[in-house]
Amino acid sequence: MTILRGTSRAREAARSDVTVPTEQPEWRRALANLRQARSILLLGATDTGKTTFLTWFANELHGQGRRVAIVDADVGQSSLGPPTTIGLGIVERPFRSLQELAPARLYFVGFTSPRAHLLPVLVGTKYLVDHARTLAVDHVIIDTCGFVTPGGGQALKQAQIALVDPDALVCFQRATECEGILVAYRRCHRPHVVRFRASKASRRRSIEERRLYRQHSWQQYFTSPTLLTLSWEAANLIDTPLWRGIPLAPERYRPLLQAGAPAILWAEQQDGNLLVVTEGRLAADDVAVLERAAAQRVRTWIAAAFHGTLLGLLNTAGETQQLGILQCIDFSSRCIDILAPPCQGEIAGVQWSQTCLGSGADLGREFSSRT
Repeated sequence: MTILRGTSRAREAARSDVTVPTEQPEWRRALANLRQARSILLLGATDTGKTTFLTWFANELHGQGRRVAIVDADVGQSSLGPPTTIGLGIVERPFRSLQELAPARLYFVGFTSPRAHLLPVLVGTKYLVDHARTLAVDHVIIDTCGFVTPGGGQALKQAQIALVDPDALVCFQRATECEGILVAYRRCHRPHVVRFRASKASRRRSIEERRLYRQHSWQQYFTSPTLLTLSWEAANLIDTPLWRGIPLAPERYRPLLQAGAPAILWAEQQDGNLLVVTEGRLAADDVAVLERAAAQRVRTWIAAAFHGTLLGLLNTAGETQQLGILQCIDFSSRCIDILAPPCQGEIAGVQWSQTCLGSGADLGREFSSRT
C-alpha cells in the first residue's frame, strides 16, 4: 500500500504554521509571575498567538533549567500528534515548533471539531494533565482550541479549567471575546489571570488552510504504514457501530432477501433492531421484505461505507498507542485489516470514530461526521 505525499498546498499550509517565536515586551514582564505557576492554561480564539507564546514560554523555562510538559488539546490543529488527538510532550531541548516534540502519550478523541464532542475533549485533557503531573515536571502548559464562543465554547473552557485546576490562565484576545469565560474568576485568588492582546503577527488562516494542515499532518503520520490484521472478537471495542449485539447465524439471514438483491454479509440483533451489513445498497422494497420477515425495524449498512474509518488503536492498559485507517472487514473470518504506522506494542483494543480519511491512498477526503 502507498500513501500519496502531501500536495504543495498542504506542505505550504504546514510550513506557514511553523513560526520562530518573537518575544513581546509584555511577555517578559509576565514571566516572573508565570514562573511560579506549576500549571498554566492558555485561552484564546483561533490564530491569536497562543502557540507562539507557548513555544517562547516553554523555551524560556527550559533555558532556566525547568522541566516542562506540554498538553496540546487542540484536536483540529494538533501539533503534538495527529489531528483528532490530544497530545502530551516533554521539552528535552530548545525547539522552534511543537511539531519537533515527539508525543509521549496520546488520547484519541476521534473528531477534528470539539463542538459536538465536548466530553471526550474534557476527559482527554484531564487525563493527560494528570499524567503529566506524575512525571516530576516543574510546569505543565495546556494549549486549548480556539472554540471560545458563547454557549459551547465557553462551557468547554470553564469545564477544562475546573477539571485541570490551573494556577494561571493566560488569555489572548482581539477584543473581549474571552471575557465571558474570565468573568467566572474575577473574584478568585486562583487561577491568576494574565491578559494579552492578540499578536499582530498572527495571521488568520482560512478554513481551506486549516484543512490542508490536517491533510498534511495525516500524510506525515501515515508516511510508512503497515497492514495489521486483528480479530474483532479478541479485541476490546469502543464506540463500534457493529459487534455490540447478538450475531445471527448465516443460515438465518441469507434466505431473507430475494434473488438478485445484494448479499447480506453480517446481521446482529442490536438495541431492539436487526442490523444488517450488505455488499451493496438495498432498495426500499428489499428493506421492506427484511422488516416483514424479521418482524422488526431493520437498519442497514453497506460494507464499503466503513472503509477509511479513522481508528484509535489501544494497548493493554486501554491507552491510545497509535492511529489506524480501516481498510477492510472480513466478515467470514471476523477480522479487520488496518493501515497503521509500524506497531510499537500489542494492540488490545480498537476505538471507532466518525471521521473518514478515505482508503489510505488518498488522505485528502475528510468527513468529521458520518452516520
